[in-house]
This record gives sequence, C-alpha cells and structure tokens, in this order.
Amino acid sequence: MNIKPEYKEIKYRFNPETGRHQKLPSKIAFQKLPFELKIEVTQDVKIQSQGAEFVLTGRFVNNKREFFTGLRNTNSLLCYSGNDYEFVKGKKVLSLIIAKLSQDDEFLTIYYFNRFYPHVPSTCDALIDSIIREIE
Repeated sequence: MNIKPEYKEIKYRFNPETGRHQKLPSKIAFQKLPFELKIEVTQDVKIQSQGAEFVLTGRFVNNKREFFTGLRNTNSLLCYSGNDYEFVKGKKVLSLIIAKLSQDDEFLTIYYFNRFYPHVPSTCDALIDSIIREIE
C-alpha cells in the first residue's frame, strides 16, 4: 500500500504486582494513553460481535475508564488492532491502534495513529497487515 500514516510508538512493560503493563519513560510524552494498561478477555457480547476477543483498558478514574478499546485479531499472533476516539469540533474522530505483545507478554507496544482510521474494512485490514509486516 502507498499509504504511510504517521504514528506514535508507546512502550509498556508488564508489572506482575499490579497485573498491568506500565508505560516506559520516553523523551517525548504522549498523553492520549494512560500510564497503565491491562489486556483482558472480553465478556461483552456487543464487543465480541465486532470481532474483538480482548479489551485493552486503563484504570477507573472518577467512575470512568481512562482508556478502553476492543482488540481484534490480525494475521499476526502477537498483534491486535483497535481504535480510540475523541470529539473534535463536535464530530467523533477515530484513531487506529495496533497493539503488539512480545513473545513472553512482558512488553506491549502500542502504535497509535492519531486521528487516522480507514473506514472501509478491506482498506483498513490491508493497511493493518502492511503496517504489521513493517513492525515485526
């Protein structure tokens, strides 16, 4: 594919005491993702019906999740895709997320494509496959 969207790469390391992945220090801060993330099997039928076997969640702050997305399987055993959203001038805008786990699940790398999300499923899947080939 000729589309080469920009992305932020955010790395996390598993903390066995909390059961969560914690953000590793970086030179440039990225505030759209929380300090801690957890991958869990989803029990929500609606999320499962959208193809997500897992969810990626942040902690609850003031009775609201800091972060939440379903994770769909990809053609790679270690990579999953999801999305984040925000409202820009009253309009919902999606951002593509690719989550990559290390072989031992100790490290989690999030590739965050800020305000970029192909809405045509075949285009999105092809792009995700192309990006995964580059990052593996």
